[in-house]
Amino acid sequence: MAEKIALVETGVIGRSWGIVFARAGYDVAFFDAADGVVAHALGEVDKSLADLERAEMIDGAAALRARMHPASSLEDALDGVIYVQESVKEEVSIKHAVFSAMVAVAPDDAVLASSCSAIPPSKFLEVPTPQRCLIAHPINPPHLVPCVELVPSPWTDDAAMDRADEILSGAGQSSIRLTREVEGFVV
Repeated sequence: MAEKIALVETGVIGRSWGIVFARAGYDVAFFDAADGVVAHALGEVDKSLADLERAEMIDGAAALRARMHPASSLEDALDGVIYVQESVKEEVSIKHAVFSAMVAVAPDDAVLASSCSAIPPSKFLEVPTPQRCLIAHPINPPHLVPCVELVPSPWTDDAAMDRADEILSGAGQSSIRLTREVEGFVV
C-alpha cells in the first residue's frame, strides 16, 4: 500500500495538490468540512486530469484518479498520513483552529503544512507540537508550476523542514527553503 497524504480543504489549490501527490504515487485523502465540496472537488479533478491527458502532460489519468479518495472526517483523512497539506481560507483564526484540530488527530510523525500565501506562520502555528508545522506555499497551480516555498515558524524543527522538502521534491516540486519567516515570503 502506498503512503498516504491528506488534503484539508479542497478548493482550487487543494485539488491541484491532489494531482501533484497522486502523480507521485501517494494515496491522497480529500477532506473538506463543508458538505458536498469534496465530491465537487473530485469532479473538477476528473476534468483537470482529462485535460492533462489530452495535452499529453500525463499518462494514465484513471490510475492517478484511483489514488484519490474522499474522507468522511478529519480523523479519517489524517489516519495513517505522513504529510498533510492544508489550504483553508487565509484567516488567522480559521488556520489556527484547523491546525489545532489537525495536531490533535494526526500521527505524531506526520508533517503538517499550510498552503498559506500571506500570513506569517507564527500568527497561526502556535499549537501543540508546532515543531512539525510549517508553510508549504505553492506557486500556482502546483501541478503545473512545480515550485514551493517552505517557510518555518519560530518553532519548526529542521527535521520537519527536511521531511517536507523530501516529500515535495519526491513529488516533483522544487523548493525555495527559507530559514526563518519573513513578511510576504519570497514569492
